[in-house]
This record gives sequence, structure tokens and C-alpha cells, in this order.
Amino acid sequence: MKYIKHLSLNFLIFYIALSITFISNTFAQDNIKPTVYSLNECIEIALKKNPELLASKEQLNKSFFKIGEARSGYFPEIDLSFVYQRSYQEARIGEEYSKNYAGQISLSQTIFDFGKTITKVDIQKELYKATASQDSDTILGIIYNVKSAYFNLLKAKKQRETSEEVLKQAQKHLDLAKGFYEVGLKPKIEVTKAEVELSNAKLNLITAEKSVRQALLNLKVAMGMVLMPDFEIKEEEYAIRKLDEKESIAMALERNPQLQAIRFNKQASLYSEDFIKKEYLPTLTGTGRYGYTGEDFPLNKGWSLLFQVNLPIFSGWSTTYKLKQAKADTAYYQYKEESLKQQISSHIKNLFVQLKEASQRVETLKIALKQARENLDLAMGRYEVGVGSSIEVVDAIVLYEQTNTQYWQAIYDYNVTYAEIEKTIGMEK
Repeated sequence: MKYIKHLSLNFLIFYIALSITFISNTFAQDNIKPTVYSLNECIEIALKKNPELLASKEQLNKSFFKIGEARSGYFPEIDLSFVYQRSYQEARIGEEYSKNYAGQISLSQTIFDFGKTITKVDIQKELYKATASQDSDTILGIIYNVKSAYFNLLKAKKQRETSEEVLKQAQKHLDLAKGFYEVGLKPKIEVTKAEVELSNAKLNLITAEKSVRQALLNLKVAMGMVLMPDFEIKEEEYAIRKLDEKESIAMALERNPQLQAIRFNKQASLYSEDFIKKEYLPTLTGTGRYGYTGEDFPLNKGWSLLFQVNLPIFSGWSTTYKLKQAKADTAYYQYKEESLKQQISSHIKNLFVQLKEASQRVETLKIALKQARENLDLAMGRYEVGVGSSIEVVDAIVLYEQTNTQYWQAIYDYNVTYAEIEKTIGMEK
């Protein structure tokens, strides 16, 4: 009996300790605040973790190694071989079977090729620069995507705050309407209208919550970290930035990575033309061999030295057609460069039009938002003293919500347009 009481007491103590631990952990988890990232921190994470950028870096490495492959033509080729051969000859006198041993080391070196190797290296260097420009374009695209998603999340959070404020105002309106109805100062329809408005406010808040979750997911996708824990973002200060349209176009025509990639590819095509022309010229190579051979040990040693001149005479016009292809590539990249220049100039001009329009909307809506807030406070104050009507309050709430939404949409449009200008110019920061 004492043993049972002792066991029950131990179990009770264990249960209490376990409950305290569980409650402590629960409160601790509730008190853990989510990580807060700034825009620059989100960009830094994306540039380290985004798999698209990591893949681009590997392509850049591959292109760099091709330069080393092309340089291998400067160095000799060394081969080491060992041979054991056993053969049978029916007409052989004495032995029907024979065997042979051989071992040799050979060295081959291109002595003179009229600059083919140098040109091949130059081609790969230009292609590497083109790949580096494509990598820069990938970086700029990721930065732009992060900025766009970041400001979209900021807009969604502001719209959620607006929905929460509208919900409070709608609830206050309903409470006042019920109070007036109960004392006989307002008809039942005032309460009904306020209830409908409150229901709409709740639905709008649900939609706003969904928009925030979706915007956060889109930001994680842009960062390349879909499975990372949820986090908060810092509010970026809005400020009108001064950019000169002509200077921006000039910078873009010089620094745009897509344009630079075309230029490097065009230069590689010019080197390819030069390389193909040199295929008509001879190549002087030297080969040296040293080794041992024989049927029985000790083997006989020997060496040889060979100088060879290869002069192409006729290849079925393949070299001619390859040269025509290289010329066509050069012309192609020339036309692509001119076309892209026009596209970039036109695109920046359109972006500046959008930027100016967005900045004007921001300044106008800033005043309109202040007025809408004052109108809402005035309408609610009139209703509180029994002078105003429900229609007046509802209209004021709707106007405030719409103006707030339009204001943050304008903020988003301005920042994203500015980010696209930076991307087109080739500005990473």
C-alpha cells in the first residue's frame, strides 16, 4: 500500500514538472519574435542562396576553364605506352607463335601554327566576357525580382493595416448605431447598414491577410529560399530620387549587361573569322619518341625525331563555308546590338514617363489621404453626436480605404519602376 502511494506521488510530481515545462516552452515560443530583414539583407541572401544565380556561376566557371583548354595548345603532349603482343603465323619456321614487348614515351609539340592557338585563346576570352555579362544580367534580374517582391509585400502589409483600421471604424459605427437605435434616435435600417459594412470590412481583412501571405511567399521565391521560416520586413523610407534621363540612357548603352554580352560575342565572331582564315595556312609540328622494343629481354632501345608540316589543300570547301558562317555571326551580332540599343533607349524613356507619373500620384494621394482621414474623423464625429447619417459614415470609410490603397499602390509603382531603371542601366546597388 505504501509502495502504491509512493508511486502515485512520484507520478504526480512528474506530471506537474512536465506540465510546467510544456507551458514554459509554449510561452517561450509565443515570445519569440520573427526575424526582421531589410531590403538590402533580402538581396544579400538572394545573391548567396538563389539557385538560379549559383547555376549561372557554374556556367561562368565552365567558360573560364575553356580558356585554359585553349591555352593547352601552347604546351606539348606527352604519352607513355606499354605493349605486349602475342601472334601466330602458320608459315613461320621454327615457332608458330611469336611475342613482342614494347614501351615508349612520346612528345608532340606544335612549333608554329601562324597564330591559331593565340586566336583560339582570344575567342574563348571574349566568350568568357560574354558569359560574365550574362551572369551580371542574372544578378540584376534577381535583385530586381527581390525589390519588386519586397515592395509588394510592403504594400500588402499597409493594405492590411488599412483593412484593420476600417474594421475598427466599422465596428465603432455599428456600436453607435445600436446605441442610437436602442434609445429610439435611429431606425433599424441604420443598424442593418452598419452590420453590412462590418461584414464587408471583415471580408476585406481576410483578403488582405491572404495577400500578405502570398506576397511573403513571392519574396521567398525571389530570394530562392522558399522553405525559410516566415519573417518580417523593415519599412523602406520613400523618397523621390533624382535621375537624369539622358545620363541614364548613356549609362545603359555603356553598361547594360545584355548589350555587353552581344558586343563580346561579336568580337568573338571577328576572332573566329581570323582563326578560320588561318586554317588555309600550314602547321609545323615536332614529335620525339624514345623507347624499348623486342621479342626477348633485354629489349632494344631506340629513338626517333619527326618534324612534320601539314598544309591543307582541299577540304570540300568546308573552310570556306565556316568562314561564311563566322561572317554571318558577326553581322548578326552587329544588327542585334543596334536593335537592342534602340530597345533600351525606348524602354528607359517609357520608364521615366511612368516614374514621373507615379511620383505625381504619390504627392497628390498623400494630400488626398490626409483629407480622407479628416473626412472620416469628421463623419464619425458628426454621427457620434447624432447629426450625421450612416451613408455619410460608410462613404467616408470607403473613401479612406480606397485612397489609402491607391497611395500605397503609387508607392509600389514608383519604387518598382525605379528598380527597373537601375536594372536596365546595369546598377547592382
